[in-house]
Amino acid sequence: MLQTIRDRTQGLIVAVIIGLISLTFILWGVESYINAARRVIVAKVDGDDIPLEEFQRELQRFRRQAENMLGDNFNPAEWDKPEIKQKALDEIINDKVLGQLVDDARLRVPDALVARQIREIAAFHDDKGEFSRALYDQRVSALGYSQAGFEHQMRADIAKSQLRNGVAASEFVTREEAQRIAALRKQQRDIGYAVIPAAEVDAQVKVNDDDIAKWYEAHKEDYRTQAHASVEYLELSAAALAAKVSVDEGKLKAYYDANPAQFTIAEERNVNHILVQVPQSADEKAVAAAEARIKDALARARAGEDFEKLARELSDDVGSKAEGGATGFFARGAMAPEFEEAAFKLKVGEISEPVRSQFGFHIIRCKEIKAGGLQPFEAQKAQVEAAYRAAEGQKLYLEQAEQFSNLVYEHPDSLSVAAEALGLATSKTEALTADELALKFTDKVSAAVFSPEVLSEGMNSEPIELPDSRLVAVRVLDHQPATIPQLAEVKPKVEAAVRDARRRELTAALGQQLIEKLKAGETVTDLVKGHGFGWENEPGATRETGKINRAVLRAAFSLEVPAGEPAYTGIPIGNTDYAVIRVANVTVPADGDIAREDSSAVMRDLVQARMAAAWTDFVAAVRAAGDVEVLSKNL
Repeated sequence: MLQTIRDRTQGLIVAVIIGLISLTFILWGVESYINAARRVIVAKVDGDDIPLEEFQRELQRFRRQAENMLGDNFNPAEWDKPEIKQKALDEIINDKVLGQLVDDARLRVPDALVARQIREIAAFHDDKGEFSRALYDQRVSALGYSQAGFEHQMRADIAKSQLRNGVAASEFVTREEAQRIAALRKQQRDIGYAVIPAAEVDAQVKVNDDDIAKWYEAHKEDYRTQAHASVEYLELSAAALAAKVSVDEGKLKAYYDANPAQFTIAEERNVNHILVQVPQSADEKAVAAAEARIKDALARARAGEDFEKLARELSDDVGSKAEGGATGFFARGAMAPEFEEAAFKLKVGEISEPVRSQFGFHIIRCKEIKAGGLQPFEAQKAQVEAAYRAAEGQKLYLEQAEQFSNLVYEHPDSLSVAAEALGLATSKTEALTADELALKFTDKVSAAVFSPEVLSEGMNSEPIELPDSRLVAVRVLDHQPATIPQLAEVKPKVEAAVRDARRRELTAALGQQLIEKLKAGETVTDLVKGHGFGWENEPGATRETGKINRAVLRAAFSLEVPAGEPAYTGIPIGNTDYAVIRVANVTVPADGDIAREDSSAVMRDLVQARMAAAWTDFVAAVRAAGDVEVLSKNL
């Protein structure tokens, strides 16, 4: 698009364009003061504002990460809570104060390091595990970055990572300390427990309207609905434009002639091979033995024995042995260099001399050759048409994207003018949450929909680029803000919550009664008699014992147990149940009984934990030293 602008700025018209641009900048300058007054600021860091839009984008990013990690356990209602919003804001503030510290310290990251880190990101790798420029362009765009913006962010992240490494490098753990903690981790305890189910107290649960009303008043935020918006949107798509491109034989032939590389295929070989494995680091004796084996295989093959049968009998390549050593067709660049070089020198039916690669010694028999080169036009006609349409669609997209953007800006309260001028149709969505909009479009579109000027003022959003050469602008048709419903609308949910709260209270009270009786000397058998729950015993339990409920196990190993006497505790289990726990006979192994690898693992865990704590403390100290103002009321 920039090139198009450059191409047009030729001749006498340049003076006129410059004059118009100057006038635009003057008007834009005035408007920027007006818009600045309307901006909502949620925090200030050393004089730099953090606008609401930036906060909303960060909150959406956290939310998507949590949804990906938790899957079906993700609870959308949690994300309207003030503490979650504050966490997202804290991350933005911390990032800014650290960025300023990096700048002040003049930490510099060389271009080569940034490039290497980007090339190592798995999301930019193709099916072969290699860096793909096309995937990089596509996925960086999907994240809402320009390439320059993404690389700038990478540079900043690397600098902060170097800073973190420097802060954390001073943390250490002694071997003696690790030994003691490893011994505590290996201790054994006799654990007995009973889980009191909610059914045990259900008959005692009584709830009236007064109870429901009080609970609702105290927990209104738990019932807040998410904000929804239905939007009208206009999309310019290179793919849609490509489908409308007119084609004929002449255009396709001209494109084919102008782009031979697109229709030229590489020569491919299909071979069988026999591998005798030997590591590159093997001694001379092992290498000589492997070489003798491969030469014997070669002699038998050249004497007329069936190569594929020999491969099934002799080859060490598990992946191809059962198929007679067949590799299938491959082009250059797919195999080990030595293997490939030998394979591409063979004629059909020829067998190579022994070839050594990183895997060992091979002999190779050429089975088939698929010739490469420029493919005939008639054979490639469908591919030529698809490529021609894609190229023309992309060209039209770049030409119309500028017009699309201008019309969306010039008519900020309607998308119809842009739609009519470009021959497009607007579309509408049903009422969607911010997450649902992000899934349909991108996080950037979702943030734009809920920005003040689009949501409250009925303005068009700025044109936003989507993956796969798509440009979209949106405007809000209807908006339902996040609200707390009336009690009558959520009464069944509130009543269920009150009943669960009563169950929790009653099971906990019963559990504490049982614990007091156990401490007074009553036996477990007498205690559980007549109740609908039993008692589970696990002598010599460790922290890894799988037969015990994990929450019970954690509580049992957190309990301080006097020498020679049992100890008792109780904990809530799930939403309404309660566990009564008895712990006795704690056995801690001596330091000499702890394997070195166990203490080494503990040492690594402790160092990592202390490094994380040191970094958290460091960030808090840097933030405290800065000028940070949080405007929580604007969240």
